[in-house]
Amino acid sequence: MDSILASATTIVAFVLAATQLVKKYTGTDNKWLPLINLGLGVALGIGWSLSYDPENLINFIWGGAIAGLAAGGFYDLGASNLKKGSEEDGD
Repeated sequence: MDSILASATTIVAFVLAATQLVKKYTGTDNKWLPLINLGLGVALGIGWSLSYDPENLINFIWGGAIAGLAAGGFYDLGASNLKKGSEEDGD
């Protein structure tokens, strides 16, 4: 598990940079960015594994997926839904 989180920590910076390039040069609709982040994270995880440690491919795939989800802001999605729900309870 530690190797998955370590690879995710490294890959997330590359996913963020690649996503910014995709947004800048393709004009992709923002609703597709989380899916693009996930795909880029997995692809970068596979590439990273094949370059450095092919025997731990699955760890790097999971790390890339986690990095893509983190870059996509899925943690913010959950936080905003919780905040929205608490505001509705107060009304």
